[in-house]
Amino acid sequence: MRTAAAAPRLVKTAVSAGVRRLVMLSAPGVDGNPGHPLWPAEQAVRGSGLEWTLVRPNWFAQNFSETFWRSGIVDGTLALPTGDGATAFIDAEDIADVVAAALTDDGHDGEAYVLTGSRAITFGEAVEIIGQAIGRTVRNLDVGPDEFIEAQVANGLPADAAKQLARLYTSIRDGRATAIFDGVQRALGRPPRSFEDYVRAAAAAGAWNVAAG
Repeated sequence: MRTAAAAPRLVKTAVSAGVRRLVMLSAPGVDGNPGHPLWPAEQAVRGSGLEWTLVRPNWFAQNFSETFWRSGIVDGTLALPTGDGATAFIDAEDIADVVAAALTDDGHDGEAYVLTGSRAITFGEAVEIIGQAIGRTVRNLDVGPDEFIEAQVANGLPADAAKQLARLYTSIRDGRATAIFDGVQRALGRPPRSFEDYVRAAAAAGAWNVAAG
């Protein structure tokens, strides 16, 4: 993985340049897992001798409005291999606030913040909330992992990337992504934004307007 090789070099460059504080955007599941692709990068940050903070966000709520899942919402059907699995989506605004605080405020040195929302919801619940906000019916269609991989490859995604993505979705499907963490509260002294608040703001901004596609 490119990040694994580049991050240690970047850390050395930062040290040489006189940087005092590092904040790394990482991912859940790295801690205690040397096999994780981001393990070398985290270890480089930890061993830098600088002040450091690790930020490990869960699935972004904005995936529904800005990237992977937006087209499904606009088309009216979001087809993913997540079944009835739930996860606690984190608003990217919260991630930005935590990163900014870690960079500019004292008191975050040596912290590893896992960022999640305050409750886990299924994709079916998520699209229902979005549908209510935009006044359209949005359906969550469960597809099998193999079917999902085939569709992604047919759309031009490399097979290895499609399989990796399916594995991530399967972790939700299997109930392995429901954990709630207090990273936002610890970092900012407030709870994370709710999924409903995110949806209201995104809908008001026209995120799911068909013309915006």
